[in-house]
Amino acid sequence: PGLPGVRIATVKGWLVTTDRHGRFHVACAMLPDQRIGSNFIMKLDTRTLPTGYRVTTENPRVVRLTAGKMTKLNFGASIGRVVRLDLRDEAFEPGGTDLARQWEQGVDQLIGVLRKEESVLLLSYVDASADADLAGARLKALKALIGKRWREEGARYALEIETRVEVGQ
Repeated sequence: PGLPGVRIATVKGWLVTTDRHGRFHVACAMLPDQRIGSNFIMKLDTRTLPTGYRVTTENPRVVRLTAGKMTKLNFGASIGRVVRLDLRDEAFEPGGTDLARQWEQGVDQLIGVLRKEESVLLLSYVDASADADLAGARLKALKALIGKRWREEGARYALEIETRVEVGQ
């Protein structure tokens, strides 16, 4: 089984989206020289993978196309450990992007959790009454702070930090 709704692009700008079973099809890719075939390149758009999934194969992929022959091209992705941190207005100084004092030590605790095992950090702002622009600015500032502290602690791996704003719903 594959992942539905994942976008794949070609060098020529064609966009293909996987179906509900994670499959995709490119009909009659144009060959510049029908006699000898050509290389065909596709790249998976990692932004369309579900949260926590990472590509496990080469990306982009290159296959050789020959006239009259079917060619198969697969991408691999697997889920990793996702550490989710849900945030609300109360975690920040009123009207600003700085973390409230009582929560500052929580960043060091978070770094400790992330150090234990390779992870993806998902910062999620969940507050129906919050201002979306302010929420986005707060997430950006917190992402920068966590990234800085992560590097100061020795950065054992490349920490990916994803952000999501869920306000006004």
